[in-house]
Amino acid sequence: MGAMIIISTYPNKKSVLKTANVVVKKQLAACVNFTKINSVYIWKGKMEKTEEFLALFKTTSKASSSLKVEIKKLHPYKVPEIAEIKINSINKSYFDWLVQSTRRNKS
Repeated sequence: MGAMIIISTYPNKKSVLKTANVVVKKQLAACVNFTKINSVYIWKGKMEKTEEFLALFKTTSKASSSLKVEIKKLHPYKVPEIAEIKINSINKSYFDWLVQSTRRNKS
């Protein structure tokens, strides 16, 4: 089992907090960090420049599939970003806490 970070963006603080509270309570993520960002992208042929919230969901490889399903279910965007980053190196004490915090996902 390894450590993972799932990345997503949200339109506002309320929506990211809703998802963060659900996934941490369900122990699908040990922690969710989020911060306001500026995004530039094309949507439906139009250049968009918006403020969003970037969320980093800290989890394990074992819990990542369930976490991504829950993020998609709760996400307000029609086409949400749900990207997965595998962590190659992590300190043992943090990894132990990560595993303990997502313990409902152990076999």
